[in-house]
Amino acid sequence: MTGKPEVSVVIPVHNAARTLRACLESVFENEGVAYEVVVVDDASTDDSIAIALEFPCTILVLGHSIRAANCRNLGATHARGDVLLFFDADQIMPPDTVGGLWQALHDDPDVVAAVASLAPDTPEPGFFSQFKNFRHHYVHQQADAEGMTLASGLTAIRRSVFEGYGGFEPAYGPSSIEDVALGYRLARDGRRILFRPDVQVTHLKGYTFRSLLVSEIRDRAIPWTALLLRDRMWRNDLNIGVSNSASVGFAGAGFAALVGLRGWPRAVVPASATAAIWLLNCDLLEAMARRYGPAFLAKALAFLPVMYLYQGLGFVAGIVAHATGRGLHGGSGPTEAPHRVLAGRGLETRNAESGSAR
Repeated sequence: MTGKPEVSVVIPVHNAARTLRACLESVFENEGVAYEVVVVDDASTDDSIAIALEFPCTILVLGHSIRAANCRNLGATHARGDVLLFFDADQIMPPDTVGGLWQALHDDPDVVAAVASLAPDTPEPGFFSQFKNFRHHYVHQQADAEGMTLASGLTAIRRSVFEGYGGFEPAYGPSSIEDVALGYRLARDGRRILFRPDVQVTHLKGYTFRSLLVSEIRDRAIPWTALLLRDRMWRNDLNIGVSNSASVGFAGAGFAALVGLRGWPRAVVPASATAAIWLLNCDLLEAMARRYGPAFLAKALAFLPVMYLYQGLGFVAGIVAHATGRGLHGGSGPTEAPHRVLAGRGLETRNAESGSAR
């Protein structure tokens, strides 16, 4: 590679052969700012490494898994850009993403990180995939312009700031809240995090009901609750907003009434709680109806109380985990884990100014 890149795109990979080629093709369509791509292969057993070698990337190959947070930290140690753009192997970015996030930091020296959004649609089939993706998109679109959390697959951050805070904390095992934890530390110190809802990437991740439960309870609700209690960071924004919290409360009340009451209250209280949840989420439901039609809306109406119920159960489990000292344990290993460094095809002749391979 010629010249020093402005941005280092860091992509952790674990058995991502299904989506990695599309991901890297989208990254290398970006122009307008000098960048490099660092792929960190977390002990994949599929063709991920072979696919990465088709592109002008630096590929770090681990012999054993250290989990995504540590892969990002490891990739950052090999990065040369002044801005780190953390991206995921199951996402596709528009060709102005790298430049757009870099520009957000370049235009305002006080902003330390810029966070993109998911696009509203995903090509992954099934109700749960589409519901999860659209709700994630909707939450990001409604977020405050300046926030207090990051999204580890959608974030550009100044490398000096990332290194100054020691990178992502490695103590979350298979969970995915290391980005939230770093965002809280930045916000506590008055660092500015800018949300860019206009920069939207497509997520190529599918969900079944079972995988959605695992993702939202084990990987998000439990460790996030423990993190909130540890760091005492509460704000009416994103997934911990007043509307979301109230919906969780109504779902719990409705379930408790269904189990514990008899006679007419057993029907009336859950029905009233469900109606309250629909009212609190009427804007989201209306947006879903406009985008996907009445059949999808009917499923969303039925699923929404269930979603808030299991989120509430995750919240309770997170309180218990925090109280027993098990909420944020299960670290994934040091970033000094042994690894090989490979150079992808055409790396030495990549045009750093345009971001294209010659």
